[in-house]
Amino acid sequence: MEELDVTRHPLWMLILYSLFYLCVFVLGLLGNVFVVLAVLLHPTLRSTTDYLISSLASADLLIIIFCLPTTLLNNLLTEWQLGATGCKLSTWINSTTSCASIFTLVAVTADRYLAICHTLKYAVWDSRWTLYVIAAIWMVSGLLASPNLIVYDEVHFALDPPNGTLFARLCVSTQDETWHFLIVNLFLAFVVPFLLISIFYTLIFITVSNHRSLAVDAHIRDERVKLRVAHMMLTVIIVFMICWLPLYGIYSYFFLGATDPESPTFQVASQILRPLFQWLSLLSSSLNPLIYIAYSQKYRRAFHQLLLLPCRTRYERVRRLTRNTFRLRLENGIDRNGSTKMTASLVNGSSAQFSRSPMDEHSISPVTVFSHVDRGSVRTHTVTSF
Repeated sequence: MEELDVTRHPLWMLILYSLFYLCVFVLGLLGNVFVVLAVLLHPTLRSTTDYLISSLASADLLIIIFCLPTTLLNNLLTEWQLGATGCKLSTWINSTTSCASIFTLVAVTADRYLAICHTLKYAVWDSRWTLYVIAAIWMVSGLLASPNLIVYDEVHFALDPPNGTLFARLCVSTQDETWHFLIVNLFLAFVVPFLLISIFYTLIFITVSNHRSLAVDAHIRDERVKLRVAHMMLTVIIVFMICWLPLYGIYSYFFLGATDPESPTFQVASQILRPLFQWLSLLSSSLNPLIYIAYSQKYRRAFHQLLLLPCRTRYERVRRLTRNTFRLRLENGIDRNGSTKMTASLVNGSSAQFSRSPMDEHSISPVTVFSHVDRGSVRTHTVTSF
């Protein structure tokens, strides 16, 4: 019996694949973790759009953590290595996160439409409803992807090359999923969402064009911010479409147009184009944080504070220790040369009592006590609290 090659490609291609996927992994992991932490910890990131951006970043994190490694292994190795359970879960998570991402983009677009075109209705929109929308997005996405838990499995294939028989373990669909791909992946999770996004942004464009003070003068700060957020999310949507459209195109070819797996066209599409387009779709999950930084000053400030958080935490700990030590010395009294005793109460920051001997009637204590602290000035020089 002939042994099956472990890898699909030569060594230099394995290294190249690994480097490209590693760059996407590091950039996507750090960037989306920062986005989630920024929304959770930064007090100025509490709007409806920020919550939806956090949900989108969570979907991107799941793609980076779960889908990227399995996609890389599947493109590098000849056989599936994660077993039947790993096959089912990886395909389900992949489909769930991709659906959640595109549905979240639709929700963000609808949010921008209400904020710009129906300001009064948007003013009564509660953040609690946003959380309900996010929960519904993830539930619907999980349900649409649930057939993958049934149809996908680890299958042992028997190959018959000229020199003997080979057996390979592959993660493939055990049923014909053409209709599932057409209805769920292509129609419900791509065509319809982008059709809705196009309609919403067309209405936004018409509204802005009819109110040129919003587009040209932009003298009202709130309206200017709304337009900038809409522009930012439109960039995210365009990048998402550019990164995912080639992959949907290649899978449409596999399901609808490919008839001869041995043809040169099929081999090029399977061995070269599919891995490239898969990497491109994963890249979109890493680019979103960079778009937020480029467009939003709030996200730039939040990212900067998160980067400085370890240094600031250490500084606050040292300052707190120094303040407590100084307070303890004041409360216990300081005896210098046996002549000066001092007690201070810093509860209200204003009272201090001294006791000196007659010999030191005209001497000056070497200890300086600040009897009053201007709390307003302290706040002025304090970094924004998380």
